[in-house]
Amino acid sequence: MSDGEVLGVVDEASRAAASDVAHTLGPDRFRPVSAAQWWAGRAARADLVHDALCPLAPAELLRDVAAGPPQRAVAAYRPVTDTVKTARDDRIEGTIDRDRLGIVVAPVLIPREVGTDEPPPPLDLARMVDWLRARTTVDLVRSPSLARRVHDLGSVALLECVDEMTRRVR
Repeated sequence: MSDGEVLGVVDEASRAAASDVAHTLGPDRFRPVSAAQWWAGRAARADLVHDALCPLAPAELLRDVAAGPPQRAVAAYRPVTDTVKTARDDRIEGTIDRDRLGIVVAPVLIPREVGTDEPPPPLDLARMVDWLRARTTVDLVRSPSLARRVHDLGSVALLECVDEMTRRVR
């Protein structure tokens, strides 16, 4: 990877979006690769993994995660705001303390010390954090709600409106 180059780990479903990003950034700056290509070329460097479906993650969050301790993994998370219930046989039994729950969002920092034995699941950040926990300590950094994962253009528009409104209210 050359200086200033951005690697995009893609699967078949996200290849079209990666093509759009490559067109926007320029082919000399963005290179879509498969998960196997990414991991094979990773040798002894720390990687900041960012999910393109978290497009409004602020630059400060990316910097905070990237500045984590070099020997530790760092993952961004959002607190759970929904009420979570347990159920058995269609009967609600209790409430789970949501303060003990979090939703992994981008970015995730993979330290260089993590071995290159088997690759992590690069397109599922929650599974990636489980994979990292089996190999090293993972520090969690709380992210703002704007860093949430989106599912369509309507979700992006909604987050942009929320961002616009919070700027006006302050």
